[in-house]
Amino acid sequence: MERKLADVVRTDVLGVPVDVVKSQDLPSVIAALLAEPGRNQIVFLRTWDLMRARRSRAVRLMLRNAALVIPVSRGIQRGARFLLRRVPARYHPFDFVIRMLNVVEEKRASLYLLGLKRKDVVLVENNIRRTFPGIALVGRYNGYYPSSVEPDIIMAIKKAAPSVLLAGPGVPRRDRWINDRKSQLHPGIYLWSAEVLEILADRRQRPPRKSFERGTDALADAIRRPWRILRLFVYAWYGLLLLVHRVLKK
Repeated sequence: MERKLADVVRTDVLGVPVDVVKSQDLPSVIAALLAEPGRNQIVFLRTWDLMRARRSRAVRLMLRNAALVIPVSRGIQRGARFLLRRVPARYHPFDFVIRMLNVVEEKRASLYLLGLKRKDVVLVENNIRRTFPGIALVGRYNGYYPSSVEPDIIMAIKKAAPSVLLAGPGVPRRDRWINDRKSQLHPGIYLWSAEVLEILADRRQRPPRKSFERGTDALADAIRRPWRILRLFVYAWYGLLLLVHRVLKK
């Protein structure tokens, strides 16, 4: 995918694409994507995802084709700095999406919701209507649906022609689902985030800003999912790879 977005610089960390978008430029970048007649996927990237992309050609290709690859983890910033790359700004997915919805409302654009259980996605819809009355909500469908109804869901999204599709829990294969099906959909912005929809549905607490800035926001998730402590081995391997790449000056 040839990059033509103003105010966006694409760099890489260990060969995985990462986009540099300054906070003050984010509204204009989102506005440009809304105005563009393409199918623009936004992906939130954590260190774990970066390491997964190194192992998976399909994930790397998805990231290369994405309109924006937005770093979430502090480790990606540190990796870029250590490798003497442009250091990207980090965004918590919830903060990013709220800022995006502000632009969507300003442009009087439309939104489609996909994911969560039925009662939760209805709650998200109501919260968005109340907070962003200028956004046209053109449809919703819950996640955890049988595969037999997926063609109908895709057809419904295509007919609704939303400016933005916001997907979350219950959508199979997460970001890969969007990547594999966006060619069947109307041009627009497409992104998947479990935590954004869960926060909007009051199922998860928004992390404190200071916690996110310190990079300790993942600790709460580790408490809920203690088996993720095993990821420390992957993060140690990440640090070793950074050192090797720095020595070899790749």
